[in-house]
Amino acid sequence: MEAPKQQKAVLVQLRSKIQHPGQPAETHEMQATGQIIEKKGQAYLLFEEQIEGMPSVRTTVKLHAEDAFIMRKGGVQMRLPFRTDDARFGTYGNGPAIMDLLVETKKLQWTQGSFSVAYDLHAEGNLLGKYQLTITYSEVTK
Repeated sequence: MEAPKQQKAVLVQLRSKIQHPGQPAETHEMQATGQIIEKKGQAYLLFEEQIEGMPSVRTTVKLHAEDAFIMRKGGVQMRLPFRTDDARFGTYGNGPAIMDLLVETKKLQWTQGSFSVAYDLHAEGNLLGKYQLTITYSEVTK
């Protein structure tokens, strides 16, 4: 019998900084409501992104300080695995096209209420950009 899942409603704030080669850095911020789910001793953050002019994107973040991932489904399909000081293969898709990615994790931190990762993204041997992502979340009080 599977252990019961624990769920908590949370407010999510996502802040990303993207530096594409030869271009100025871009920053993006987003807020959403979501859930923290604990299953088999592992925490997952789930929320839905509303991107203007696109179908919504369901995002799942496996929260861990050494081995994490971000998975997005909907208007964008993406799986980015993170492991401290390691390079792993991920995917990105928009419509029918899917691209293989190499995710080189530079920094990965998770404490209760905050997840941050810095990584370089490569495709076909080329650097696509340097990324910094910080997600903060807090429990919704009734």
